[in-house]
Amino acid sequence: MSRVAHVWPEPARTVEDPDGGGPVVEVAATVEWPRRLTDLLQGLKVWRARRQRLWIRVPAGTDVPPAAVGDAALLVTLFGAMRRAEVLHVHGEVTEERLPSAARLAEVWHGRRPDKYGVPRLEADRTVRSRAPTGPAILTFSGGLDSAYSLHRHTRPDRGPDVAPVGTAMMVAGADIPVGERDAFARAYARARRLTDSRGVPLVRVTTNLRTAKQNWTHSNNTALSAMLGLFRATRGVGLLAVGFTADEARRWWPADVEDPLHLATPAFPVRADGHEADRFEKLGAVGDWPEAVADLRVCFRPGVWDRNCGGCFKCLVVMMFARIAFGRALPCFPRAFADADLDRVVAIADSMSGIRLRQLARHAKARGSTDPLVARVEAALARFPDRGEPA
Repeated sequence: MSRVAHVWPEPARTVEDPDGGGPVVEVAATVEWPRRLTDLLQGLKVWRARRQRLWIRVPAGTDVPPAAVGDAALLVTLFGAMRRAEVLHVHGEVTEERLPSAARLAEVWHGRRPDKYGVPRLEADRTVRSRAPTGPAILTFSGGLDSAYSLHRHTRPDRGPDVAPVGTAMMVAGADIPVGERDAFARAYARARRLTDSRGVPLVRVTTNLRTAKQNWTHSNNTALSAMLGLFRATRGVGLLAVGFTADEARRWWPADVEDPLHLATPAFPVRADGHEADRFEKLGAVGDWPEAVADLRVCFRPGVWDRNCGGCFKCLVVMMFARIAFGRALPCFPRAFADADLDRVVAIADSMSGIRLRQLARHAKARGSTDPLVARVEAALARFPDRGEPA
């Protein structure tokens, strides 16, 4: 007997925001995961708790077609089904291209991690013909460096004809900031909105509990974000995922940022990775003359520091280090400047990401002819990080 994950999408409906923000449109689905022996070994409570209700709340007035609800329900349960089920069945309608494209994504992840993921058969009660969406792009926006760079690139007056205009930026409560951290998210949202307002782009708030689903968020976040972007397909023509590596870097260290969007895009709603043409140092240089960005960038990922930059975690230290070489000064979004002793903290992490970022700094410092003594210390430290192209 096959292990089946059942998903029951609910029609989009207007509800009162439990956080007191007024009416919102809620898109939800109940998923019933198949039982596993490991669940029984963990206790009857886990054995019985097979059902989850997953929800996404978007601004009031958002027109969410039924097939967009079904497509989202399939995507946000896919990674859980890849681990727990042989069949994933959506009891509703999805667009006709969604099933085969999601199946190809599952095959790609099975190839990357055969120890973790299988390839479930994907089914739906109904499939419907898709219609090509129209309208400007909608961009994922956290207020971090990658999304700020993408917003900058797509709103520049001199952008090329191949760079789509952005009509909306989307910030998600329940992604990098836990959904329960309401006050912290409100402060982070205010920071991000100062950036988007300065470019004349509205910032919409989306709230979700998707991180409670049975999934590895690091693996599934592009898929989950694509599901949320697709809910805006009635008025937005393409979804942009702000990514953190150049295309070459991503192929070597995190191929999901290059390959996954190819399988997340369908004629019903195209999705594209954005930002592959610039590395992290180049992105910082690109936004360096944007006052709102240097004042309000939020790059920190330290748990508990949700609405600001701590100035001590790896992500903060790297951008502070880049700013020292790129601008010769500290940025106001950080609590302090990068000190010589901070390099020891970056090196002490001693993983491939440290080597990636240190190599970027050394390469750009050399191209700029930097005379900062930090550069020599970085070059000496790189002996500890041979460039083997290993995955991050």
